[in-house]
Amino acid sequence: MKKVSVTNKTRNKNNIIKAKLCNTFLYKLRGYMFYEKIYEDEGLLFVEDFESRINTAIHMLFMKFDLAIIWINSHNIIVDKRLAKRWRPFYISAKAAKYTLETHKNRLGDFQVNDELVFKEIN
Repeated sequence: MKKVSVTNKTRNKNNIIKAKLCNTFLYKLRGYMFYEKIYEDEGLLFVEDFESRINTAIHMLFMKFDLAIIWINSHNIIVDKRLAKRWRPFYISAKAAKYTLETHKNRLGDFQVNDELVFKEIN
């Protein structure tokens, strides 16, 4: 599975998230379901073929922890963010997004709507 670093170009450029790239149906389906925990510097970056509200909607069923959810458009601009509570059935972005970043709940404050992100492939 490919990994990317996610950096907030607008804010703290040194506060990087190492995210696994989820661009297949199975990776998207599983997400963080059944994981016991995640670390503050890790995440999952879901990639869609085009911007959409429906295709980037998430559920939190079978989750053991809350997540920070960041929705990002095709220009790498944050269009929405939310604290997603475990076992909630449905979260959807206010605007269409191409990418969805799921990361540790403590990272929610590191991102604001209209911030620009940079994705860089890592080993």
